[in-house]
Parts: sequence; structure tokens; C-alpha cells
Amino acid sequence: MRPIVKYTLKQTVFLNVLFVILVIAGVFSLLTTPTENMPLVDIGKVFISTVYYGAPAEDVEQLVTREVEEALESLESVEYIQSNSYRNFSSVQVKFLDDSDYHDLYDELRFRILNIKDELPVGADDPSFLWIDTNIWIPVIIVHISGDLPPRSLERYAEDLQARLRSIPDVRDVDIQGDYEDEFHVSLNPDRLRRFGITFNEAAQAIASANTKIPTGRFRTGDTAFMLDAGRRLDSQNDVLDIIVRRDGDGNFIRVRDLVTTARLHHRDPIDISSVNGQSAIRLVVTKEESGNSVAISEAVKARARQFGALHADEGVAVVFTNDSTIEINDSVKTLSGNLILGMTLVTAVLWWTLGFRNAMLTAVGIPFSFLCAIIIMKLTGVSINTISLFSFVLVTGIIVDDAVIIVENSFRHMQMGKPKRQAIIDGTGEVMLPIFSSALTTVLAFIPMLIMTGSTGDFFAIIPKTVTYALIASLIEALFILPIHIYDWGPRAAASQDQEPGEDAYAHLRRGIFARLWPVYNKLAVWLLDHKPITFAGITVTFATALAILVVSMLGIAPLIKVKFFPGNYFRYHVTLQAASGTALERTDVMIRDLSRFIMSLGSRQAQSTAGYTGFYEDQDYVRHRGPNYGQIIVTLPETGQRDFPENPGRWHQCAS
Repeated sequence: MRPIVKYTLKQTVFLNVLFVILVIAGVFSLLTTPTENMPLVDIGKVFISTVYYGAPAEDVEQLVTREVEEALESLESVEYIQSNSYRNFSSVQVKFLDDSDYHDLYDELRFRILNIKDELPVGADDPSFLWIDTNIWIPVIIVHISGDLPPRSLERYAEDLQARLRSIPDVRDVDIQGDYEDEFHVSLNPDRLRRFGITFNEAAQAIASANTKIPTGRFRTGDTAFMLDAGRRLDSQNDVLDIIVRRDGDGNFIRVRDLVTTARLHHRDPIDISSVNGQSAIRLVVTKEESGNSVAISEAVKARARQFGALHADEGVAVVFTNDSTIEINDSVKTLSGNLILGMTLVTAVLWWTLGFRNAMLTAVGIPFSFLCAIIIMKLTGVSINTISLFSFVLVTGIIVDDAVIIVENSFRHMQMGKPKRQAIIDGTGEVMLPIFSSALTTVLAFIPMLIMTGSTGDFFAIIPKTVTYALIASLIEALFILPIHIYDWGPRAAASQDQEPGEDAYAHLRRGIFARLWPVYNKLAVWLLDHKPITFAGITVTFATALAILVVSMLGIAPLIKVKFFPGNYFRYHVTLQAASGTALERTDVMIRDLSRFIMSLGSRQAQSTAGYTGFYEDQDYVRHRGPNYGQIIVTLPETGQRDFPENPGRWHQCAS
């Protein structure tokens, strides 16, 4: 191994230039790598939603839900299918087996469902599909367009803002939710029906037939698949009025316009209603591309939305933001970055105490260098900066300096033996190179089994072994090839030989400078502990046994001596669920939701930043959505942590927030 170190010391210029290049590339990667709360992970779930307006839950179950279930019976790699039928609405959840080809299965699922559209009852909407990943659970931000305006006016403003937000780089989609479904209402004149000898069903069937698209198969070319269909959808008033209801042998036509009294564009009665801060609202849910930076996208969205709101403020339009993911991101980054910096500071302080200032600085350089190199690899492999990867950096902070400590200490020992500086570095690094490599490999192999975990959980936690491995590889390269050059150029100029009195020079850095006052205490304590080995060993054993007992008791739930959590709890919003009496109309439930929202907002800006109301459904703790006209929920966004004030219950709140 010594020839390798000797060759390395001859490549001083090249390796120093490489060191600088890697640092610059690491900083660039740090600034450009996507930042998000949680990594993008496919959950392997699809929700198939079908609206059959005006039908009771029993009819929805028989005519819609069962048809969808039968179409999916022979679909492969399905773990389970869970169905729920409500009044006006059918929801079918499909969970694929872990680690199957989710996207191919999703394409096959859509193909099967779209092929049974004609088997669904007349009046049922086309099924819609919702693919579940972490972007659905945690959108970048939700923008609400609110105001005391008619629903169609709010829709037009929302569509205008949607077009503006979609042009922001790395925005995957801006989905409008809470808008009303447009319908064309035709009122038939009974007298005209009787005069022409046409029944109501004939007229209704003619309109339904003219407004039908029929799937005709799938066409593949290479890696691309196209869905084929025949027929058309009506998209204008004249298209509806020009529909031919009957024709006779003389070429005369009876059209819908010959039978109507009124024909107008209106909207369907909603099955759910959105509001924000007690006002009518339409929400725009912003999701990002996998390579997008949530923080940058959120700032761009808020800037454009505020500009839009200011432009239309005189028209009674207001813009309200909820579910801003950057709140969690900034809090996670702040907490974990603070822990990371604190850990680096403590490691450097301990190294300074034990190795001296120069040796400590040479060793500590490997910490940021390893992290920057790890971020380069993360960027190249598509791993974002998120809560999990930052946690991994905190976890590995104290480990990545081990290699550098061994090399610095061993090189310093050879200098104390009287060897020239260059030879001491060659011998000191060469004789520990193989053990250092084995040690790093052992640590990597300890984390690798986490890659065996399957499903979405495995996708989440796979980031930990990846990030730890990247950092350890970077620290190993820095310690074996770059650190010897740094020791040679900037290391201690001289070291005491082993023939000198003990402590005469080896502990000079402890007897001088900022550690001078601590040296007598440390020296006396170390001497006493070494002179009383049985007591020292017994004390260490008792301390270890006590700590182990506390851990076991806490993990088994016998006594909550330690709160076992993967991440400490923090609160940015809370949900208020409302369930009115059975049979309550949707509009009445909406009034209650709005009144409660206004009450919460009246408590002041130090207790609530915004309230997003949803009438017609609520989500439980498992994100399962329960529908019904008597259900509703309010999502209350809390102010920033330092601006919160709950005077009626301060003790309980501070206990939860901590």
C-alpha cells in the first residue's frame, strides 16, 4: 500500500485541482438538486371514480361499481380491490402488488375500464383515474380563488390563473378542483311532443346517442399506445339543438330545436363544495415534476398568484394559499441542518481537543467534502434533498471522520518516531489503508440490507443506505488520496520523538491556548480513573446497563421513559371534521362549514392563517375519503411557529408543539 501513497504524494497539483473541482461541483449540485419534503414514491394505488348523478347508493353499487369490479377481475398483480358506493358517486380503489410494474398495470387498468363505458348506465360520467404517489398526498401548494361571485365566474378566473401557473418551469400539473360540472339543460314542450308524435324517451335517447364516444380499441407503435374511438361529444348549444330526433321518408327532419321551450347552459348540482375562509372558492392543486424544486416552484406560484390577485382585486377576487409544502420543507431543513452543523461542530471540537488544531482542521475538512461529493452522486442518481436524505447525513456525520482520524493519528505517531514528514505520511497511511477500506466496507454493508425492503416503504427508506454509502465512499477517497497531501502541505511542522518525557510535547495543544484551564481537570480525572480501574469499569457497566434498561422499558411500552419516534412531531395544520344529521342537505352542511370557518378565522391571525372548507366528504387518519352530503371538514393552516398564540390553552399547545 505504501507505493500507492508514495505515488499520490507526487500528484499534488492534480489532486488539489480535483479537490477544488469536486467542491465547486458539490456546491453547484447543492444549489440545483431538487428540494422537497418527501421523496417522490409511487404508492401503487389507483382510485377509479365515477359520477352517476341522481342515483341512490344501491343503484350506484349495482349499475356502476360492480361493472368496474368485473372489468378488473382478471387483472394481474393486484393485491386487493376496495369499493365504496355512495349517492351519486362510485369509488374503486385498486392496490397493486409491491414492486410490480405499476405503470404498465395502470395502462392495462385504464384500457379495461374505458372499454366498458358503454356498459355503464346512461347518464353516468366517464370514469376518472387518480394515480397515487407522494405528489398527490403532498402537493407543492394549493391556490384558492375565492370571492362572492357566481361559480362560473370563479371558474373562468381559475382557468386563467391555471394557464399562468402551468408555464412555470418544472410544474407537472395544475389541477382545478371544486368547480361545477357544466351541463346543457333542455326543457321539452309537451304540446309539441304530442303534435309530432314523439315521446320524451325518444328525444332523450336521440340526445344521448349523439353525445357518445365509443372506444374502438388500442393501436400500438413502438413504445407508444393510442386509444381509438368513434363518435363525438357535443360542445355547443347549436350542436344540441341540431340533433335529429326523427326523419321521415320525404327527407323531413324533426330536430331538438323544434321540441324545446328553453335551452340553456347551466351546471350540475355539486356533490361536494369548496370554500376558503368561509367564502366560495375553487382550488388549484399544483404538483411538480420529479426534477423540480418544491421551494422554488412554491415561491414562483405565490408570486404569480399574488400578481393575479392584485390585478383582479377590484373585481372581488382574492387569492389564498393552503397546504404549502415549503412550511414542512423549511422546518425539516432547518431542524436537520441545525443538527448537522451542531454535529460537525462537536466533532471538530473533540478532534481539536484530542489531536490539536492543525490535525483537527485537516480531519474536519473531510466532513463537508464528503457531503458535497455525496450530493453530486445524489444529483446524478436522481435522489433529492429531503427529510430522509438530510436525516442520513446527520446519522453519518460522526462516522465519516473515522478514516481521517486514523490516518492523521498514525501519521503523527510516525513523526514522533523521528521519521521525516514525507516518510511518516507514507508509512502511516500505507499501513492502515487496508483496515480503513475494510472498516468503510463493513459500515456500508451494515446499511445495505435496508435496500431489501419492498413496496413504498422500501422506496422511502432506500434513500438512507444510498446516502450513507455515497458519503462513506466520498470520505474514503478523501482520506486515502487527498488527506495525505493536505497533511504534507499543511500538517504539523514537527512532532516530539518518543524519547522525550511523556506529555512534554504530545499534549502541548492541551496545556496551551483555549484548553489550558481544562487540562489540569482532565489530567487529574484521567489519572484517577486509570488508578481505580475496578471502580471505573463498574461505573461504566452500571451506566450501560441503566441506559439499556431505559431503552428496553420504553420500547416495550412498560413506561414512557423515552418517547420512541422516527421523527419528532411538529404541527402545521389540523383537521376539523363535521358530521351533521343523516339526511342533511349538502347546502345546509356547507353553511355550517362556512360558519365554523369564519369563527376559526375570527380567533385572530395568531391562531389560524387560513381555513380550507370541504363539504360532501371528509378524510380519516388513513387518508380514506368518506362521502355524503352530511359530511364536511376544515383544514386549518397554523401560523409560523414563532407567531402562534393560544391563550386559552397555552400549556397543552406548547407541550404538543415541542
